[in-house]
Amino acid sequence: MKIALIGYGKMGHAIERIARERGHEIVSIIDVDNNADIDSEAFASADAAIEFTTPATAPDNVVRAAAAGVPVICGSTGWASRREEVEKRVSELDGALLASSNFSIGVNVFNIVNRKLAALMSHLPQYMPHMYETHHVHKLDHPSGTAITLAEGIIADNSRINSWADEGIVWIDENNASMTPQEIEATIEKPAMDTDALPVLSFREGEVPGTHTIDWDSAVDCISITHRAKSRDGFALGAVMAAEWIAGRKGIFTIETMMEELL
Repeated sequence: MKIALIGYGKMGHAIERIARERGHEIVSIIDVDNNADIDSEAFASADAAIEFTTPATAPDNVVRAAAAGVPVICGSTGWASRREEVEKRVSELDGALLASSNFSIGVNVFNIVNRKLAALMSHLPQYMPHMYETHHVHKLDHPSGTAITLAEGIIADNSRINSWADEGIVWIDENNASMTPQEIEATIEKPAMDTDALPVLSFREGEVPGTHTIDWDSAVDCISITHRAKSRDGFALGAVMAAEWIAGRKGIFTIETMMEELL
């Protein structure tokens, strides 16, 4: 199939490599210096576009791709405030959009497990959840989009948890590198939060691609689930698989819909 790339940073390069390895043709690469090429014939010839840019540029990129008749996979995060507006415009253009905070197949399996565990814990009030997320030092926003998606899954499926609370960000260095997230948490001043809130603590360390841990802690034991990315390739592969899935479709889709079909 023919794929267009919108955004050509580290993720864009990884997506290009994996798409070519899977036998696909890259017909257009859009970056900051040639954004006008979204309106080109080459871009319009794509069966799907994969968008990884910034919160400021993603909404307009998605709409312009839909206007060109190209289904869009969007991995940019931080534009939730415009999500409804963008989805409405894509629908008006008879386009297709699948936007997700994380396209990794492993992360999305992890989210299914997370939600099932959260539902079980509705009946066990002695267990309370806590989330820890770790990313590379270049990622300044927190919590991560994936952490927020996981938190929303817990809130949806657990009758005791009604919100999530940001506990802040911790930079890992030589002073705390040997400590566990739980040990580090015990040393920091945490904001006050409701008893029905899920605390989310963020860490930034080296070049870590992404690690998410959810603890369900009680006085006598702790049940913990973790997803640890080894590289960007998992995210890139999932995005390419999503492009393969959305080609030829019309409408607004979720990663959950795609995963249901895959599983």
